[in-house]
Amino acid sequence: MKEFPEKEERMSEKERRNLDILDTIRRKTEISRAEISKLTGLNIVTISNYVNTYIKKGLVFETGLDISTGGRRPELLKLNRDYGYSIGVDLGAPHIVEDTSLIACLLDMSSKIIAEEKIKKVEESQDKFTKRIIKLLSTLMEKSGVSADKVKGIGFGIWGPLDRYEGTARYAVEEGGTISYTYMQKLIEDKFKAPTIVEHDSMVAALGEKWAGIGLEEGVENILFMCADSSVGLIIKGELYYGATKSAGELNINPPVQSTSSSLRCWESYRYGCCMRSRGIDLGVSTSAKLFFEENKDAKSKILDLVDGDMNKVTFNIIIEAARQNDEIAIKVLQEAGFYLGTKIAYLVNLFNPEAVVIGRGIERAGDVLLEAVKKTVKLWGYEESVKVVKIIPASLGEKTVAIGAGALVIQKIFAKVG
Repeated sequence: MKEFPEKEERMSEKERRNLDILDTIRRKTEISRAEISKLTGLNIVTISNYVNTYIKKGLVFETGLDISTGGRRPELLKLNRDYGYSIGVDLGAPHIVEDTSLIACLLDMSSKIIAEEKIKKVEESQDKFTKRIIKLLSTLMEKSGVSADKVKGIGFGIWGPLDRYEGTARYAVEEGGTISYTYMQKLIEDKFKAPTIVEHDSMVAALGEKWAGIGLEEGVENILFMCADSSVGLIIKGELYYGATKSAGELNINPPVQSTSSSLRCWESYRYGCCMRSRGIDLGVSTSAKLFFEENKDAKSKILDLVDGDMNKVTFNIIIEAARQNDEIAIKVLQEAGFYLGTKIAYLVNLFNPEAVVIGRGIERAGDVLLEAVKKTVKLWGYEESVKVVKIIPASLGEKTVAIGAGALVIQKIFAKVG
């Protein structure tokens, strides 16, 4: 069943060419061999040889004729979107908040969503968690009407540091546990008779935005995707960067929770100032608001109005709504979170010198209040040489970013291996 290698290896020249050519056809919808040659830099004979293989495999077909500039009118090529399907699954953020969900999308070969499904994520054992995923996938398949034998693979976006040798993922938060994702893979492969692949959620989110998003310009090859403030997806020179054990991209220092020293235990405090500490999937926004009201008992705010004074009901979404109503406290809380996140991004911009930084995992819903604070901070702390070229933008695929990216990773592997 294992068609996708556990150990990520660099693509061969043939695989890279396959991916470049097929992705060009996918993006352009209809295109001639000559135009593919122009866009990829490969000569027309090479393009024709590769394309002939795709046609024989049924992955590409010829459709119509392009306008001639002299001589024979060139035939146009089109991707066979129904060649097969991929499924991408977002296993949810590690910090469970009110709207944390498991999301699955079924994609055709062009990455168009054919069906989608989601269920709420809850605290539960690994066995129950796996059963919940199987139920999600079963519902998705039934809803789509696609036969199981047409599914070429299932991709999963998972949180925390991955160890590809041990097949585990660990919550990258204080006192987080470890799960075996290979156990989950075996059960799902047995059930759905399709190969699976597991990747870090931030990595597939970065791929999702590059592959199917609308915010990035074509040709951008160095991209950072911020999963809130806890991890970053890295695309360097057009390829995902995984690191030695697939655990690259974690933005936290491993907290010394075993220590009884007060100087080390202070790491767990929300007010700990080091930007290397994650404040959580909502950037600590709800915690910050609650602390403010605890210290300012007489404060008036639309935040309190929206929850009828019950501080336990204050959430990230409530604060966003209050900010939209021009509540001063809500705006200040979001701006402070933006300054905090911007410090991390400035460090990464200085380190990697990317063309784009995409902000996602739900925090992009805060809109311009947060985004402008991030940009201001990056400009303040980043070096001019890097800051002047980087674009900081919100994720364009919303809550489906990780699921689409996981499905796109499956499609990429199909493209690379064809022939």
